Amino acid sequence: MNDDNKEVTLERAEKKSRRTTTIVGVIAAVLVIVIVASFVLMIQAGTTGVWRDVIVIIVALESLIVMALMIVLVFQVIAMVRMLRDEIKPLIESAQDTVESARGTTRFVSQKVISPAISVASAVASVKRMAEVLVKGKRK
Repeated sequence: MNDDNKEVTLERAEKKSRRTTTIVGVIAAVLVIVIVASFVLMIQAGTTGVWRDVIVIIVALESLIVMALMIVLVFQVIAMVRMLRDEIKPLIESAQDTVESARGTTRFVSQKVISPAISVASAVASVKRMAEVLVKGKRK
């Protein structure tokens, strides 16, 4: 159930990201159109001064819109960093718990299985060598 909630949250975030990208693209296209139109109007004679003033005002308004979008972008980055911090912290803690569990398991296996097996193997090797010496004699 928790994975389903994460998937729904990710889908919503992707939709919101696509929507934001579309809005930024439309604004950029409008900005390009305004710039091209301003150059065309500046070339023509007559009402160039009035159109120039109108275009300067429009460009100033677009600059304000771009600034507002940049502020929104900063807030979205901050929200993403917080989300990542909140999501990654439990993952790191879980990984640390897993590592500690593995350390405990290896310590237990070493103390309860490996060390006694080494002791038994060395005792068997000692008895075997002692039997060889008694039966065959010491070799030169």
